[in-house]
Amino acid sequence: MHPSFRKKHVIKLLCRFCDSYVCRRGMKAVLLADTAVELYSTDSPISGKVSSVGKSYSTKKCTCKICDVACTSCGNILGYHVMLPCTSCLQSCNNGHLWIFNSNTVWAESRLNQSATEMLKWDSLPDAASEQDSELDEWDNYFQEMECCR
Repeated sequence: MHPSFRKKHVIKLLCRFCDSYVCRRGMKAVLLADTAVELYSTDSPISGKVSSVGKSYSTKKCTCKICDVACTSCGNILGYHVMLPCTSCLQSCNNGHLWIFNSNTVWAESRLNQSATEMLKWDSLPDAASEQDSELDEWDNYFQEMECCR
């Protein structure tokens, strides 16, 4: 990730259609091919919360191979996954994120640091792989607590 992105705030993203969390590692961004287009990006959506739909395609602005992604809870298309970035996009100043969410399909929530005292920034965020593991532990604990309440 380019150093200029490390001080940006981490954002959680929810599907606007069903309010399911789809991302805990979001960043407000702009489209490289058209900087007037605001969107959200991530290096890793929540596992199993979005899925590729349809065939891959390219746009008129660049030759990246992309595929639409949809919420697995409701099926609505939320954005796209850059499966193969083009040389032009790789050489431009970018955050390295390949999962893109349209700003009109998701809700954004600020993510707080562990002490819940300030907004979390990318330079304090653990890598995606270790965060996926801790995320699964959180869900396991949640479901165990739910089981105890029955």
